[in-house]
Amino acid sequence: MHVLLTNDDGPLNDNHCPYMKYLVDEINSSTDWDLSIVIPDQQRSWIGKAHFAGKTVSASYIYTTHSTSAPTDQINSYLGPFNRPETKYHNDPAYQEWCLINSTPAACADIGIHHLYSHTKNKPIDLVISGPNFGKNSSNLYILASGTVGAAMEAVTHGVKAIAVSYAFNNMDHDFHILKEAAKISVKLIQKLYAELQASEEIDLFSINVPLIDSLKLGSTKIHYAPILKNTWKSIYAPVAEPNEKGQLQFSWSPNFKQVYKDGMKDFAHTDSRVLLDEGISVTPLKAGFAMVDKLGEITLEDSQQETSDKSFLITIPQESYLYNPLVEPFKKLGYNITASRDVLNSQAKIFHYGEYEDIDLDRIHDSNYILPSYIYRKALIRKHYLANTIHHYVTKHPESILAKAVPESYQLEVDYAEFLDDALDDAYELRDEVNQGDKVWILKPSMSDKGQGIRIFRTLDQLQEIFNSFEEESDDEDEDGDAENGEAEDNNGIILSQLRHFIVQEYKSSPLLLPSYDNKKFHLRTYVVCKGDLQVFVYENILTLFADKPFELPEEEEDEISMAGHLTNTCLQGEDPLVVPFWKLDGVSESEKQTIFQQICDIVKELFKAATSVDKMNFQPLANAIEIFGVDFLVNDDHSVSLLEVNSYPDFKQTGDDLKELIYELFDRVITEVVDPMIRGDGNDVTDSTLVEVLDQ
Repeated sequence: MHVLLTNDDGPLNDNHCPYMKYLVDEINSSTDWDLSIVIPDQQRSWIGKAHFAGKTVSASYIYTTHSTSAPTDQINSYLGPFNRPETKYHNDPAYQEWCLINSTPAACADIGIHHLYSHTKNKPIDLVISGPNFGKNSSNLYILASGTVGAAMEAVTHGVKAIAVSYAFNNMDHDFHILKEAAKISVKLIQKLYAELQASEEIDLFSINVPLIDSLKLGSTKIHYAPILKNTWKSIYAPVAEPNEKGQLQFSWSPNFKQVYKDGMKDFAHTDSRVLLDEGISVTPLKAGFAMVDKLGEITLEDSQQETSDKSFLITIPQESYLYNPLVEPFKKLGYNITASRDVLNSQAKIFHYGEYEDIDLDRIHDSNYILPSYIYRKALIRKHYLANTIHHYVTKHPESILAKAVPESYQLEVDYAEFLDDALDDAYELRDEVNQGDKVWILKPSMSDKGQGIRIFRTLDQLQEIFNSFEEESDDEDEDGDAENGEAEDNNGIILSQLRHFIVQEYKSSPLLLPSYDNKKFHLRTYVVCKGDLQVFVYENILTLFADKPFELPEEEEDEISMAGHLTNTCLQGEDPLVVPFWKLDGVSESEKQTIFQQICDIVKELFKAATSVDKMNFQPLANAIEIFGVDFLVNDDHSVSLLEVNSYPDFKQTGDDLKELIYELFDRVITEVVDPMIRGDGNDVTDSTLVEVLDQ
């Protein structure tokens, strides 16, 4: 087999090309491959599959010995460079010739395949190997820019299949034994993958990433096929404070590699980056070409297209809002007239209006041409004490319902001032008796608060009294300081007692599912539930997992005040960098367990909306010309059963974060394309093979 070896790191060098000689020696000592080497004459990383268009390139030559007996500090030494092949070395089998091209890795692949050794040896190139690269080429940020992968892709465009090899290093201490082992594994793996390349019409090349770690060993280090991690940059340049001597703005090269690494640490999906982090070897099969996204049909460029549309989208949230672009883009694709002017309400056009609850035109809530973004009456779900009542009455009539197990029994307290707690407990005597037994942990939730405000855990009535005392103290402090805003105390977890009087108390779910991969932090599942008309209900498959700030620990009985840091999972309480993971990518939960959890969520949502429409028809009134997206939160217990926590209207979508914003973009694209647009057109749903799973149709 005639193999062409190239790279993007240039000639042998301890600093920028330290690994290649080990692979060359392993190939020459353990295979019968006819090896030819063509590499750039200098470091050419980050250049992708580029060529220097219009430039005439030239070749020079260096020579190394096949012997590996030289001291390790001399392994990257060589003879040359020479302007032409040096006869005494070129014809001596004790030496390996390296051809240096003053161009890019892609040019080396081209010239090596067509113009050099395939002619002198009268053998076509069977396989191009690019690397080993000095550093990993995992994730799309690195692989799309890689000259190593670029050379392999160039080979494919010339009809030769290829393998790109990259070594992920943790430090600059290049251990001789680890590099020998890496070379041995690389050659074995290349031999195996070459056979796969020959047999496959689908695979053009492989990208391999080998970690240079102490435990690296042939036969024990795991090797996995893995897809590429999808990640993004902020910017890889930074403005220079001073202009240059010509007065021009300057921008320095400053990619934030540490942030990319940290972002990769948070993603536990099975990808090339995750395999490396788990000290395995990743193998990614690739096609050498862009893949077209399916999109067919004629494109028209008529300026009057939007103006003449009989379908309008009125959006009355600020342009800087997190939701603005996810909402506008699908309507643009559908050809809607998009406006922020309420004047459109005076037209006869069919309108979908997205705005805050206060922005809804209440005079038109029964106008079939006006589609609302929210139901008007839905307290039966979104206020905690109403929700508890709704479920209690439904379960009384339907004890077989999954809600009977999914929601613990709730006790209601109505407390105006801390001193009246004892009177409230007289009315809720069952709760008093239960708490006095002392064998349970309890959770207190204000009925109308959000963002985790006012939620507390207690074991005893004395602790409960202290909680209400602290609420009153916080409220007094806020009043004195004049800094109260939206009822929040300084710790972002307090309430103003005078503004909230309804509370519910439930037995605390004290055995949540904890995952070692996430430091045993408690989490809840944020599920987006889409309601259409009166009434279809859909569950959005792309559920989010929101983690607490600290590992979970049950409170001790003797604690006077129980810290909520390990118990509250609201992202607004987690600082600047909350941990949010897509549910289907959770590490430590099997696919079958995830399917079981998801099915429970669907069943609970179905029963929940059946309860809302049958128990409290005054406080849940679905409208034929409205849709609403609720944020429904669930807890997963350690036996993989699911508990309902709460239902939120106008959920805070930005808690998803920038890294996962594509999930929100997809949600709104689905809702608009598959739910809203058919309502405007007067058709049925377009929900087929969708991430919107229908659970109820009444």
